[in-house]
Amino acid sequence: MEPSGRLPPPSQRSATVKRRRWGGLRQQWKLLGLFEIDQQHDFYGLTCRMKEGLAAAIHTSTHTPPANDLSDDDFRSKVTQVHKDFSLETFGGPVFAALRASLGITEDEYLQSLCSESCYLQFISNSKSKADFFLTNDKRFFLKTQNKREIKFLLSNLKIYVEHLRKFPHSLLVKFLGVHRIRIPPGRKKYFIVMQSVFYPDERINARYDIKGCQVSRWTDPAPEGSQIIVVLKDLNFEGQFITLGEEEEEEEGAARPLLVTQRT
Repeated sequence: MEPSGRLPPPSQRSATVKRRRWGGLRQQWKLLGLFEIDQQHDFYGLTCRMKEGLAAAIHTSTHTPPANDLSDDDFRSKVTQVHKDFSLETFGGPVFAALRASLGITEDEYLQSLCSESCYLQFISNSKSKADFFLTNDKRFFLKTQNKREIKFLLSNLKIYVEHLRKFPHSLLVKFLGVHRIRIPPGRKKYFIVMQSVFYPDERINARYDIKGCQVSRWTDPAPEGSQIIVVLKDLNFEGQFITLGEEEEEEEGAARPLLVTQRT
């Protein structure tokens, strides 16, 4: 007879710990409004194609050092890669590769995060743009669907944007890291952008804001006191709040205002 209270073998204990950690992680994701895009999810097929297409696109720049001097052709660049049942277009690839390098993001890191075997997460947003938000499993990068007008605006201002970030690398402006369009026959197509995530690194962040520089419809009800649900707040929620900046960051933040005004108009 086995003595009562006998510990299970190490392999069984390890499996139990892993299940508990995975369950805790899933619960944390739900509090963030994040849901794993598994095989039963409506977006599973789309996100798998996005990962496959991005892997091929990033592989192209992995073996090509980013250009120090970007040409007009780099800004106008559009590369289409055809896959088995879809195609992916990459806009301004050399420009965004150079931008990622300037931010200290290696192509290997970018590839590993965006194209890992782990499923993307869907972020349930209160955005009124009806865009779809996806998050890499490590929560480092956001992928957001955009309409053609928004993409055209971003690409038409890309040179100004890149010059600004080169001059002010500590700018608080969102960091766009890639622009793409995926086509799935017969006629389905989606534009999407890749950008740095407000959820990374999550252990050092206690408040999150989506700041657009305007006040129209820019309020979100905060989570109730004591609630563990994490809410991304907006411009009007930030009224009366302050960010302490160093002298260099203050200069950069001030220089960002004209660009923000241009975007609003």
